[in-house]
Amino acid sequence: MAYKGPPKVQKVMVQPINLIFRYLQNRSRVQIWLYENVNLRIEGHIVGFDEYMNIVLDEAEEVHMKTKNRKQIGSGKSASSFLERCISFIGDNAADCVKTNAFLNLPKEALIKLISSDFLCLEEEEVWRCALAWSKQRAGVTQPAVHWTGEERARVCQHLAPLMQHVRLLLIDSTVFAEEVEPTGAVPMELSLERYRRAALHAAPRHEPDKRTQPRSAVNMFVGSVILQQDRGGLQSLVNSWCGAPGGRRAWRLVFRASSHGYSAAAFHTHCDGVAPVLLLVQLSRGEVIGGYSTAGWSPGGAGGYVSSERGLLFSLSEPPVRYPLLKKPFALCYHPDCGPIFGAGADLLISNNCNMNSDSYSNLHSYGDGSLGSLGSLGSPGPQPAPSSLASEYNFTVRDYEIFTLDH
Repeated sequence: MAYKGPPKVQKVMVQPINLIFRYLQNRSRVQIWLYENVNLRIEGHIVGFDEYMNIVLDEAEEVHMKTKNRKQIGSGKSASSFLERCISFIGDNAADCVKTNAFLNLPKEALIKLISSDFLCLEEEEVWRCALAWSKQRAGVTQPAVHWTGEERARVCQHLAPLMQHVRLLLIDSTVFAEEVEPTGAVPMELSLERYRRAALHAAPRHEPDKRTQPRSAVNMFVGSVILQQDRGGLQSLVNSWCGAPGGRRAWRLVFRASSHGYSAAAFHTHCDGVAPVLLLVQLSRGEVIGGYSTAGWSPGGAGGYVSSERGLLFSLSEPPVRYPLLKKPFALCYHPDCGPIFGAGADLLISNNCNMNSDSYSNLHSYGDGSLGSLGSLGSPGPQPAPSSLASEYNFTVRDYEIFTLDH
């Protein structure tokens, strides 16, 4: 029988990143309480674990002592699955995770598991800096490499040694390699020679896969997104290129998620009114993903409720993904207190009040598209297509979830 915990538990807000690190450090004790029906919610940096998991992690040692003679609940497969979800979460939110003290206190095995992952969303230069910071903390060294004594260098290199094969040194920028990596003395001579040989001779890639030259997943641009969390960078990069700076990376901040904040129009307006620019992601009940972008935001007071915008677009992420540019700038957005987000005067895209419980949401392209669209297929090749009457496969639809992002300046 699963441990229920005390009947009344004081609600404590705990950062999910710290909980995950604590799990990685204590998983041998905690895994007896991981069973397949635990409802875990890892929903980005704004939402924590269920209260149940707070109890399990906070009382892991006590529970272990009380139950060490009982039959274990759950399977190794279940515990392994949870561990992989933890690592996936850290990978997607790596830029925030590596700034925590908990990261510096990870055991060596947990750190290796993280930095060897293809889905650690960091540039390789940052992976190196993380490994170095962890090693310096373990060695009790605070100074830059140029100020190390011989004894300090030996201590740092001792901790760096088991990590070096997991840092993809061949991908590190040449300037960073020369100024930050080599001065530590931790790089094996043969690897330094191989790096310079490749650079000088422009060595052709090997026939067999070489993980040392394979880039990791793209940096997560939409931290906290449930709709794009399994994307691993493909669609995220595409949407960012459409809505952000051409050829550049933009950091998007999650403002609202219907499944977390509520599906009502009131909930949407409470969190999103006055926010600009805005990027909308909508997942329909059948799994389709559509959305829109505008440099303006929703606000009352405009004639007929309309809000003008200098730039905007609607898009569908079905195969192939397609974008529909704004044609009629005075009708970019529409504000209605009894509806969720509205784009255009068609309405080109309208999300209804309580959109998860009805099919009143709809799309009727009118202010966007109309033959002037740009399309990017799975390989990123542009190509014009005639604008359909609706952004979705059906005129009316039910919404599973939707999210609003804005640029994180």
